[in-house]
Amino acid sequence: MDELLARNIKSVPVTIMAEQVVIGFNPKELARMFGLNADVAVADLPTMVAKYETVLTAACRAFRQLSAEHWDWESPERQRTLGQFCFHLSDRPDRALNAYLTGLYANEDRGRDVADVLGDVGFEEVALNIEDVLRRVNHALTGEAIIDLDKVLDTYMGQKTAGEMMDLALGHSVHHLKQLYEYVSIIGIDPIDPLGAEDFEGISVPTELF
Repeated sequence: MDELLARNIKSVPVTIMAEQVVIGFNPKELARMFGLNADVAVADLPTMVAKYETVLTAACRAFRQLSAEHWDWESPERQRTLGQFCFHLSDRPDRALNAYLTGLYANEDRGRDVADVLGDVGFEEVALNIEDVLRRVNHALTGEAIIDLDKVLDTYMGQKTAGEMMDLALGHSVHHLKQLYEYVSIIGIDPIDPLGAEDFEGISVPTELF
């Protein structure tokens, strides 16, 4: 932690090699850092649209299996309530869309608090919020005024295109959905129609669950 503070790094995960720093799960920059020749795939537009629909709909389905008593349950590996975690799962796509409008994806966009954004709510309101995010994602990627995926944005990870940010946001939601399935299992709930490996094909995510 002292090393991170000395470098003025306030975000994790972070990968440091000598003077090179890569913040977050950023496959393209990690490949560059380690001198890997393989291209890092970014989902094409039809795949991205289909995967967002599949993943965020599945997240809503899981949210609606949870009761008010589970809201303050804390995950074993982090001091974060399940309510906050579920909100966070869908907030990255929301912030990626916002970054397209503002040109900036700030570090503060990574960990917004559910109470600050939605108020004193429960899992149903979080599910409704994710459905709104999905509607806006679909409009941005398939609507009459489709966003320019090549537009360059300033982010806490350096300059990224809108397409890269939407792809990273999709991978972020997938990774957290996998974790959510583990959490509800720990609580004693069997997820309804959980997604499997074939549903996640073509999406870049960390290999480790936690």
